[in-house]
Amino acid sequence: MPTQFATVAEFLDAQPPERRAEVEWLQALVFEAEPGVGETIKWNSPNYTLNGVDRLTVNAAGRGPVRLILHFGTDRAEAKNAPPTFSGDPQRRLIWHSDIRASLPVPPAAERAEDRDALIGVIRAWLAES
Repeated sequence: MPTQFATVAEFLDAQPPERRAEVEWLQALVFEAEPGVGETIKWNSPNYTLNGVDRLTVNAAGRGPVRLILHFGTDRAEAKNAPPTFSGDPQRRLIWHSDIRASLPVPPAAERAEDRDALIGVIRAWLAES
């Protein structure tokens, strides 16, 4: 059975160094985009809320890339085959999974500095959506 984390610190401590660095990089982007987000563990991962609504969740499970999942929590119905209505990703960094859920993979280390401001902009725009 996988470990169940009670805190973000426990989650981070359980990550291998490279994955931990990627999660912390995403964490820094989120807090820079919106310093008022709440950070908890939900779905056994770092989760970020705005005005009490789940909006962002880190996915570091498995062998794939660490990703930030952009969503609207569980209260809003999603249409898996519908196109997204979000227009805050002009460089098309997001991978869409439904009309209201997308993922943002952590870019390779060599590209992070140049991508940072654009990704903060995407996160800000997402959090501004209602």
